[in-house]
Amino acid sequence: MTATNQRLSLLNLPSLNVDAEISATMARIVEVSGLSRIEAVERLNEAAQRYEVRLCSGSAKTLGLATFDKWLNPNAPDHMPSTRALNLFCHVFQAHEPLDILARSHGWGWQVISNEDGKLLDLARTEREIKNLRAKKRKLEAGL
Repeated sequence: MTATNQRLSLLNLPSLNVDAEISATMARIVEVSGLSRIEAVERLNEAAQRYEVRLCSGSAKTLGLATFDKWLNPNAPDHMPSTRALNLFCHVFQAHEPLDILARSHGWGWQVISNEDGKLLDLARTEREIKNLRAKKRKLEAGL
């Protein structure tokens, strides 16, 4: 995650209620995957078992289709996945958008980026540093 230094005023408060946006995004991710919701639930349950992640609260051992449908319904804010479940969802579907929504909701300029974008950011910072060092070197050479 990246962050910028900025102060929030009372008039510029972040929206921390992102449940509907996360649900809608998760629904789009499943739709784009080409999997049926039943297949998506099966993949999540398989991954949960493999990584020993509990997807449901209470006595439920596996995620059911009814609960999954509620997770994907932006009009069901009382039925959101836990952070463990959201993390597993992002892993299974190789999607960072739900986590990005959480990061951006804080209003500090945070966002989730891929490794490739991170490398590009590092490259750009390195190029800027090289440019600054060349300018410093020219000034030093001019003073000799």
